[in-house]
Amino acid sequence: MGGAGRRFVKPVAIGESIQVRLTCKRKIDRNRKDANGQDQGVVAWDVEVKYQHVERVASYDILTLVSKKG
Repeated sequence: MGGAGRRFVKPVAIGESIQVRLTCKRKIDRNRKDANGQDQGVVAWDVEVKYQHVERVASYDILTLVSKKG
């Protein structure tokens, strides 16, 4: 995944605590099967990273490959 869509707005120092929230944006059917014959899909997530539970320090999207339930 390239740098597009990633936004880092504030630095976070080593040892500081952060909070990460993932929100499912959409599910995509790939119409493909894995090596075991299991159907696959992709889930698109919106990711928001906050420092001290208040200040947003980063936001971006990620995609995850998942096995679909029968």
